[in-house]
Amino acid sequence: MKTFKSIADVEQFQGHPLHDTVESLVVPVLKFYADSGHPYRPENDGYLVLIEPSDVDRVLDDLDVPYRLSEVPFEGVTVVDGCFYAVYIPNNQFALGFLIPDEAWLPGEVRRHLEAHI
Repeated sequence: MKTFKSIADVEQFQGHPLHDTVESLVVPVLKFYADSGHPYRPENDGYLVLIEPSDVDRVLDDLDVPYRLSEVPFEGVTVVDGCFYAVYIPNNQFALGFLIPDEAWLPGEVRRHLEAHI
């Protein structure tokens, strides 16, 4: 799992095939906060998470998400650049964006759960 909470996090991801996708999802949010005059606080406002194979069948408690990926009550899911982009909003302010590559390692149970939220 990789988390993206700042421009520096995105820049460190240079050279990865999903860099441009991550950048397109993170940078506009950071610019919105900068332009609005409200400070961005990832621990309060949320951030982007890239899911990797080791994350698909465990409780995501390190993110304070008490669910496995196949159980997360997503607000919505879309497909972006060959990945599922799923949003989890546990309260009125905080949101986690999950970028989940649609690859062979993604279990059918997780894929069906994501597709049900599209």
